[in-house]
Amino acid sequence: MLYVVTNYGLLSETFVRDLVRDLAARGWAVTIACSHAGPEASVPPGATLRPVRFAQLTRPADRLAGRFERTLRGGDGWSRLARSATRALAPVIAEARPDVAFVDDGRAAALAVGALGQAGVPFAVHFHGSDITNGLSDVGYRGTLPQVFDAAGAIVLASHHMRRLLTLEGADPDRCRVIRLAVQTDGVEPVPWAERRRQPPSVAYFGRLTPKKHPVALIEAFARARRRVPEARLTMIGNGPERDRVVARIARHGLGEAVRLLPGLPRAEGLEIVAQHWVFAQHSVTAISGDQEGFALSPAEAALLELPIVSTWHNGIPEHVADGETGFLVPEHDYEAMGDRLAELFADPDRCETMGRAGRRRVSALCPPDARGAAIDALLTELSDRRPS
Repeated sequence: MLYVVTNYGLLSETFVRDLVRDLAARGWAVTIACSHAGPEASVPPGATLRPVRFAQLTRPADRLAGRFERTLRGGDGWSRLARSATRALAPVIAEARPDVAFVDDGRAAALAVGALGQAGVPFAVHFHGSDITNGLSDVGYRGTLPQVFDAAGAIVLASHHMRRLLTLEGADPDRCRVIRLAVQTDGVEPVPWAERRRQPPSVAYFGRLTPKKHPVALIEAFARARRRVPEARLTMIGNGPERDRVVARIARHGLGEAVRLLPGLPRAEGLEIVAQHWVFAQHSVTAISGDQEGFALSPAEAALLELPIVSTWHNGIPEHVADGETGFLVPEHDYEAMGDRLAELFADPDRCETMGRAGRRRVSALCPPDARGAAIDALLTELSDRRPS
């Protein structure tokens, strides 16, 4: 099989490497065609990495013409980029001779659809949150989606909310398959609650510091909660464009001694730290750009570690966080409500433990580690069997 992905090996996209590893372990010979290989681009046995810059213009003449179109004609350059992607991917497809392809994200599918169609390779495409929210502001990309919808043998989404968004955009609902992300903790186990109770009440965040995760809102919520529970502590793990604003907001509230701000870490290292805390919080919102979360993996991973989750009514999050049972959900941007919920949990370790255990049961049932790989394995087998011999 051919696995087409724009980025491979990013700390924030462990679900890509997890799926490649799972499919290779199930017997697929996987060729990974990626436009950019990140620092964590480890390749499992049974897989081959083929860097191919399909998501950018590579020829000088194309880059010059693209700038001309955008500057003087007001074009978006998408059609030129799509033609360049077809030229870049065609030899990789010819060499790999795949029976089927899996394309990870809508933009990659919009660029790869021409080459896959020319080669007659059936494919499934997995859409994520940004692909069907702020990504739609790109007129060229959006204009290519009907071609992707018609050509894809199946469309994979991690939440029913995303399925509804894509159906409204024009996807055939009969081709849409909700296959949740596999939630795993790389061997990190929950810390016994008796041990956690010996520490001051605390809340953790683990993820990119981006506008759609609104880490500044989390700082405001924590500052409010700490006025009621002065001994509370916050750990934030991650890098991103909002980091400077986070640092400034911590300083504004004088929280330097109460907030530990760590850089981005590999999943196992980050989750080892998360597991020490009482609560996990993430204030996801629809960003000014329109960008949204999809499934929101970090809160689900924290739930497996028996932490109650405090988050927002946003995209797919309510599908795995049960409000009042495994944590609390508040309206987007309502940092005051989030602060009040955090304070309630800081003051009630028994409730934290009860919700945390319920969260582990819920996520374990919704997202067993092997379910996603098995479902996509079956889907790709079905598509490859349809291909004429």
